[in-house]
Amino acid sequence: MKRSFITLAVAAMCSVPIAGQAQGVGILGGWSYGQVPSSNTTGHGSLSGNSGFALGVGAESGGPVGFGVNVLYAQRGFRSTLIGNSEQLSYIDIPLYLEVSVPNPAVTPFALIGPQVSFEMNCDANGQDCPSGRDKTTFDGIAAIGLKFPMLSGLSIQARYLYALQNLDYGTISNQSDYRQRSFMLLLGLGF
Repeated sequence: MKRSFITLAVAAMCSVPIAGQAQGVGILGGWSYGQVPSSNTTGHGSLSGNSGFALGVGAESGGPVGFGVNVLYAQRGFRSTLIGNSEQLSYIDIPLYLEVSVPNPAVTPFALIGPQVSFEMNCDANGQDCPSGRDKTTFDGIAAIGLKFPMLSGLSIQARYLYALQNLDYGTISNQSDYRQRSFMLLLGLGF
């Protein structure tokens, strides 16, 4: 818990300059598609991705090259047909990213990339307790592409991919050394 607090405090301090100089703040929301752990799993029932919603706020510095920060609640993980073998997770994600865009009054294409810290808020193992002793704070990398529509009240749409930088080591996976959280998000944004 102490390490999670320190990580959250550092992320908040890093985001203060961005929020203070923000050219744009807004809300983001959409769908988060979870990923099945591995094709190497056996004896754990039929597995499927745990998809859910993502919702949060963000701030960006603006311009052709800028920085941004988001705070998102997102659901991901996987489901199993066997009780106790699912990992349905809810996180608070805080990505800090570099954004490159081609400003245009009608449509602005953009791409972003950067690190993300994620804090596990909830874990549901299909009616059972989730494995204990695992890290509830993860460090990830994100990348996204999208379009902004300045003429439509700051509307934007983006496709975002998350790749975890550390193994989750879940006890329900036969190849425990090879499971990293991955997620794909489709997000709609509204800037103010």
